[in-house]
Amino acid sequence: MSWIRDPQRDSREAIRAAQQALVYAGYPHGDAVSAVTTHLQRVRAALAAPRHAAVAGFLTGASMVIGALLVLTVALGGLGLVMGATGDSGTPGEFVPAAPAPPSDPQADPDPGSPLGVLPAVAVVAPVLGLAGAGMSRVTRNRWRRAGVLDTFNHLRPRRRFLLETAVVWLAVAGLIVLIVWAMAGPQLGATVAQMLAFFGIPIGAAAFAAWFPKLYAWILPRISPVDAAAAARPIIEREAAQQIKTERDFYGASGYDRTAYDRNRWADEILGTDSQGYFAEAERRDERARDIARRSGSYSHGMSGGRRLARYALITGGLTVAGWLFIQRLAWIMRPFDQGDVGPEVGVVALLLGLVLGVAATWLYARYFEGL
Repeated sequence: MSWIRDPQRDSREAIRAAQQALVYAGYPHGDAVSAVTTHLQRVRAALAAPRHAAVAGFLTGASMVIGALLVLTVALGGLGLVMGATGDSGTPGEFVPAAPAPPSDPQADPDPGSPLGVLPAVAVVAPVLGLAGAGMSRVTRNRWRRAGVLDTFNHLRPRRRFLLETAVVWLAVAGLIVLIVWAMAGPQLGATVAQMLAFFGIPIGAAAFAAWFPKLYAWILPRISPVDAAAAARPIIEREAAQQIKTERDFYGASGYDRTAYDRNRWADEILGTDSQGYFAEAERRDERARDIARRSGSYSHGMSGGRRLARYALITGGLTVAGWLFIQRLAWIMRPFDQGDVGPEVGVVALLLGLVLGVAATWLYARYFEGL
């Protein structure tokens, strides 16, 4: 099937030209191929139509869930076969006769221990993480557009704002998962399970999702989006490679630089057009980058009053303090001995202090590393 095989969305000629440009600029051939492949994935993520990116992200998230649950089902099934073959004594070959099972109702639901028992979980979890994948596709698109992959190859401007956007996506997904678990498990058990999911299960799952999502999304997106990323990236890569060749040639001099078997100097001059045009274009780009950095840093340093900044810090600190206080109190109540009544007031005081420490630490990290993105 052409969908399963790697579809050739990108122009082969443009790919070869981009790789050759990097080889001219001094890249080893293997590094040139790897760099072009990585850049094309970023360009495709930035150029893909929003509907194509959303469909690819949904399929990515849903397929991750289905694959993980299938692997878990096979592992549990294999473990059950091994345990049945060994018996209670742990020695292979000694089967223990099982009690006769009562006749099953053909209309009853599938046994949760059977492979069919995971179908309800798949039906619930796959769409939810599919929505997470659709949101992450939007985050990825904005991330690389903001970094400048449509304008440059060597001078990307990474932003950490995508981390905040990722947090927003997962807060929405976490809220939906908690509501579903609460509704399915009942009011009493659902509250405890939902809290454990919100504070432990969902963060760990989000970290695993973020680790596996990019590669699978880069594999699925070309099968959904018809964008020719190579055609868009080739002129950018060629221009910057030619500028690098010209800069090195003028720095080392023609006598010390022309030692290659191919005439990359002529190629660079053809790409740039004329010497003055290449220099002026490079100088203009450097000035534009400097103005962009100054503009962003100026808006961060002087665009917000001290009162507004302190109010933002107070809101972050207060919200995280209350959340940490409630969570630690709830955790202490769950972990208390069964013969003990309610937790004492000293636990509330300790929980409040720990929540305050958490809020202050998170606010410092935000002010130090994430503000102004």
